[in-house]
Amino acid sequence: MDSCRQTFGSNKYDLNRLNEFTLFGSDDEYDYAFTPCAIVKPDACHGHTVSNEMSCQYDRSFHMWSTMSFIDSKSPWPPNANASYTENPDGPGTGILMTTTNGDPCFGVTRYMRIKFICDKTIEQPANMTVVQWIRCDFHVEVRAAQACPIQ
Repeated sequence: MDSCRQTFGSNKYDLNRLNEFTLFGSDDEYDYAFTPCAIVKPDACHGHTVSNEMSCQYDRSFHMWSTMSFIDSKSPWPPNANASYTENPDGPGTGILMTTTNGDPCFGVTRYMRIKFICDKTIEQPANMTVVQWIRCDFHVEVRAAQACPIQ
């Protein structure tokens, strides 16, 4: 995904380096899967497949899934917004923030995901993410990975 390549000052990031990994998280009600900058693998979302889905949420109580975000320009829902990016507010070179607002409708609003990719050189094979739903349909995700560090 072209938008996954970003430059902030002298720091160049390429989150496409994470697209071979599917990251998993869960809370009391839901399971989450996310393949940054690529289509999530079908088996990651409890067997369902949706074209161009980048992340999903599975409700364990009702055995239902929702798409959290789609690949840029591929959402069937208006507005079909692309992901937006800023450098991690913790300081230059510490990572990047990706914001998506193109998932399935959620109680009459657009699903919102803010993913904080934190540069952590000790995690070369990321598999997990932390997901917190701050308010209904507003998800904050944290991913620690070496691939979130600036390109040398």
